[in-house]
Amino acid sequence: MKKLLFLPLALTAMAFTVSNENPNGCEGYWLVEKGITLEYKDYNSKDKLQGSQLSSITELADVDGILNVTLHSITKDDKEKVTSEGDFKFTCKNGEITIDMKAAMESQGQGMEEMEGMEVSIDQSNLVYPSKFEVGQTLPDGTMTMKVSSGGMVMMTMVTKITDRKVEAFESVTTPAGTFECVKMSQITHVDMGMMKSSTKSIDWFTLGVGSVRHESYDKNGALEGYRVLTQVIK
Repeated sequence: MKKLLFLPLALTAMAFTVSNENPNGCEGYWLVEKGITLEYKDYNSKDKLQGSQLSSITELADVDGILNVTLHSITKDDKEKVTSEGDFKFTCKNGEITIDMKAAMESQGQGMEEMEGMEVSIDQSNLVYPSKFEVGQTLPDGTMTMKVSSGGMVMMTMVTKITDRKVEAFESVTTPAGTFECVKMSQITHVDMGMMKSSTKSIDWFTLGVGSVRHESYDKNGALEGYRVLTQVIK
């Protein structure tokens, strides 16, 4: 079940891999453009490479003024071995991005192979990102409750809450892919699995027309656990 703890990071990374060539108002900090691949690399707090991710949009469909986006993601470990691959879907209307937390987990297969033959029920609220940001702005929380049962008996309950979503500042950030003018945003992810609980603070920097360029995660004591940086924009 350990893989489930990485769901919030997947959400954060994907939420901002959404361009400015569509009639839905989905411009600004979202990359909604086919034919572009974003390459990220993950490092621990000691700058040791942990893995990488490739993200690219494979489908765009306008349905009644709502842009439906399919993002294909490939995740590799530090030895370039593929650890996960799948499609992730979200929507955009008038520049507002809506993430279905349940769909995000299922599309990434987070722990699902360990639940084969079990009954899984999920209640969740969507995670929403606006088209524009202002310093001091707060965004709505996101919540997902998952229950795993076998023979009518609940084996596990996991509650994931993403709270304290705040726009902190506008800053310049340099990564291997270049220097970008970004909006800095923070949030706290709480995972409750009964006996095992965790709270992780994360900070993200997003830039116009690309999306996420840097992501940092911190433990409950404020110590850096790891970070992800944009290394290439492949056209």
